[in-house]
Amino acid sequence: MPVALMANGSHEKSMWSIAKKNQSTTRPVKAPPKGAARVVRKFKELARRELWAKNDPNHRVDWKDDRVWDKITNEGRYHAADELMVSCGTVTVDGADSAQPKVMAVYNKNIGIYQLPKGRKNFGEGFLEAALRETAEETGVAVMPLRLRFGSRSTPPKLVQTKDGPREDKYGIEDALSGITEGLSNESIGASECKLFKPRHDMSWIITPASSPSRGDYGNPDPATNAWRHIYWYAARPAGDTTRDESRMTEEEDRKKFTTFWFSEAEAMSLLKLEDEKFMIQVTFAYLRNMSATDWASNRNRDKSEGI
Repeated sequence: MPVALMANGSHEKSMWSIAKKNQSTTRPVKAPPKGAARVVRKFKELARRELWAKNDPNHRVDWKDDRVWDKITNEGRYHAADELMVSCGTVTVDGADSAQPKVMAVYNKNIGIYQLPKGRKNFGEGFLEAALRETAEETGVAVMPLRLRFGSRSTPPKLVQTKDGPREDKYGIEDALSGITEGLSNESIGASECKLFKPRHDMSWIITPASSPSRGDYGNPDPATNAWRHIYWYAARPAGDTTRDESRMTEEEDRKKFTTFWFSEAEAMSLLKLEDEKFMIQVTFAYLRNMSATDWASNRNRDKSEGI
């Protein structure tokens, strides 16, 4: 499963177009160095797939080449809405800027495993909103976004050019080489996706990671519905008390099924059952270690300005 990682090139200038009367609006993009064709991975230990630069001569796309369209046709997946299941969850960390951060998990008594809080999004609900709600409902702990520094392929906001210079950009500048923007944000830290394949001599469905080289009849890992399930993950932090408050748990089933725990990174990695959730723990703690004192100060100043 791919996770959005950062490019780490050094670029001296930000480039944007300036139209007549200094009234243009454009997205800032870092200019790539001449001859560059390699994306430097900042978190190599998290890499799940190869990334290449837009100007890599070995990976240029010729849209007139039928093989490009064959690849899109043969490897693409598309589904109607009733075949999709969108879930959202969090890696919630208490004391994120401390020497001993703790991550929240639940023990699911029904199936006997430790797992991260997550669940399906509601109609009309955003992904981040769904992740925060599901976390509170499954753990009894109210949570809020944890802003971290990492690379994302979300589109940064456009800058409005004025005679006094560009408006300050709070997310960073997109790297023209990789298409990745590194900055402090509440964007998704990654996503989970699995595939199923049917072995030749066994009619049962077996779950395999999406990156598995196995080939066969592909379906989806939700065994109850056979829907194609995606889980979008967000970093979060407690919005107050870290103790379980069952008044936040709206479903009686969740109150009976889940027990809430706080673990160290190592404890969580040893106890969680699902590999994708372990990976999201690794991602979150790598991003935590990437935070500078200035980044944490920026978060505190934002909290202060928002009355948190």
